[in-house]
Amino acid sequence: MQLRFIALGMAMSVLLAACQQGGVTSVAKKHPTEQTLTWIHHFDEEGARKWLEMGTQQFTQKNPMYMVTLTGVDGGNYMSLLRTKAISNNMPDIYMIDNLESAEDLIRTGYAMDLTGQPFLSQIDERYLNGVKLADGRIWALPIDVNGAGVIYNKEAFAKAGIQDPPKTWEQFIEACEALRNVGITPIAAGYKDSWTIVWDIAADLLANQHAENVNWFSEIEAGRTTFAEDRIHFKAILKRFGERLKYVSKPFETDWNQAQFLLAEGKAGMIINGTWTVDGVKSKNPASNLGLFAFPYSNDPQDAKFGLKSTGGIVVNPKSPNREVALQLLNLFASKEMGIVFQNNKKALSVIKGLPTDFDPTYVDLDETYIQKGKTYDWSSLPTDFVNQDLQKVFVNALTKFVLDRNHNLESCIQELDQAFDRFRKPYKG
Repeated sequence: MQLRFIALGMAMSVLLAACQQGGVTSVAKKHPTEQTLTWIHHFDEEGARKWLEMGTQQFTQKNPMYMVTLTGVDGGNYMSLLRTKAISNNMPDIYMIDNLESAEDLIRTGYAMDLTGQPFLSQIDERYLNGVKLADGRIWALPIDVNGAGVIYNKEAFAKAGIQDPPKTWEQFIEACEALRNVGITPIAAGYKDSWTIVWDIAADLLANQHAENVNWFSEIEAGRTTFAEDRIHFKAILKRFGERLKYVSKPFETDWNQAQFLLAEGKAGMIINGTWTVDGVKSKNPASNLGLFAFPYSNDPQDAKFGLKSTGGIVVNPKSPNREVALQLLNLFASKEMGIVFQNNKKALSVIKGLPTDFDPTYVDLDETYIQKGKTYDWSSLPTDFVNQDLQKVFVNALTKFVLDRNHNLESCIQELDQAFDRFRKPYKG
């Protein structure tokens, strides 16, 4: 039987257009017993999509009775889409999640298979299984990579600006921004046209302070046990730094995530503050990009400049799917060393699979030598960047958007608006 594979999303613009217009694309089966597995993800980066495509193609070659459809969804709408599908009992066979905390409702309602004890988990480095376990120790996803939160920079842009070393303090960070601007380079590229990037522009600062001050801050805010005004993780200082660096961002609401990555790839911008998946996105635009990574320096103490690394979330199987056993076979393939190498070489990210080389990309060699080997990292596996309640998340993003648009970047006004808006969805805090 001839191999057939469908990839919906960025990789096939015709199918994406059909999806956006509400159309349904189908392929006639050549055999009445052939089965189709559906897989929804939010990968935008070319390398990540290639990894998915290569793995599913390999699977269907070995198992010609199956085909796999890959559907790429915008990251900002991803969890809302999954919840809508869960409500309508139309969940895919396989899907991705970023962290368990934000998907506990899907687990609780029976849309995530308990993977504890699955043989393919033995192929995963044990250090990276904590991020896919809940308090009871059960495993709910196959982790795929080690994600970092920090600053991605163009080394050639830094050299042009005379910046010899990445900044290790907030004062040095501002000096670097000035130096870049002085030679005509946009210091920070930001694609706020895609709203999820606003949250990720403060995520590295937010995560570092959660880790240092209160790892339960998000859940406490959401439950009304504390307020933004109470400032338990120095959220006011986080907002203040955000406001201070906004003058180094050029036209953020006229720039989308794709365009921001192009700016960094071409050396027209010096930095992007986001996740390590940015490396894949930028290098897919310009493979010759000479990139580096450094920890977001949120204080003037160089010892605080640690790189946040974690492996949480990953590939989830829907236990209500009639194809769940086949889906487990597919996960077994994606947990193999062979697919780990494909992952690292294409997605430009550290795989969680045992025994793989770490010198697959110069950007990660730097990360390994500067931070990992020297113990200058922290684990943010249990630290969220989003609120579980989607109404609260929208309020959070809207408040940050208004903060950016406010020329004065009035943090007290933003804090007050956040607490007042959150109190419409939670019980007011009594102190």
